[in-house]
Amino acid sequence: MARNRKIIGNRLFTPPSYRWVFLGIFAILFALTIYAMAHQFIPSPTWYALSFKLNIGFTIIMASWFYYMLMPNPASLTEVYKRYYKWFVILSAPVIFYFLGYIAIIYSIGNIAGSFSSTPHIIHDVMQKQWIDSRRGCKTRLVGKSLQHALPPNFCITQTSFNHLPQEIAVRLVGQRSYFGFKLDHIEYDWEKTLKLYPSTLILTALPF
Repeated sequence: MARNRKIIGNRLFTPPSYRWVFLGIFAILFALTIYAMAHQFIPSPTWYALSFKLNIGFTIIMASWFYYMLMPNPASLTEVYKRYYKWFVILSAPVIFYFLGYIAIIYSIGNIAGSFSSTPHIIHDVMQKQWIDSRRGCKTRLVGKSLQHALPPNFCITQTSFNHLPQEIAVRLVGQRSYFGFKLDHIEYDWEKTLKLYPSTLILTALPF
């Protein structure tokens, strides 16, 4: 086993034992990021402003902890890794923590915390169809003002719905609202309001919600 380790000077390079706590926090951040992508949430302005400050503090703490783990052996990072990779690790650490913390705190923690004190709520909006050639997300989607700060900032629809819907349609965003924001459960098409707003729109068929 010792042959697989890098030798620093006359001794083996041994990472600090508490690195597992650090890796555990990193794994939790990654899991919360996945949760945020799977549950659409719109943060309230108050929670967004507060969580943004919390994320700045979180980034400073995690980056400082990461650098502290490298301090016992100042030359270890250079000897274990190449020089350019060392600087990549050092400079990218705050960016990674900020990005993961931004999604985890604002969207995941806000969504989870809000579920304990939320009440049913409906947001009325007029949304537009949008087609994007994307490999990471859906190609056919609805976008609108209400979802500008959501994650993701759109609502995916099927190709069949996209083909039959007018370019703009009134919708009801049904979900749960709390101090932290609005959790979107589903969208309902408001055909009556759509015809009033756009009387020239010809709707050939009423699609299922």
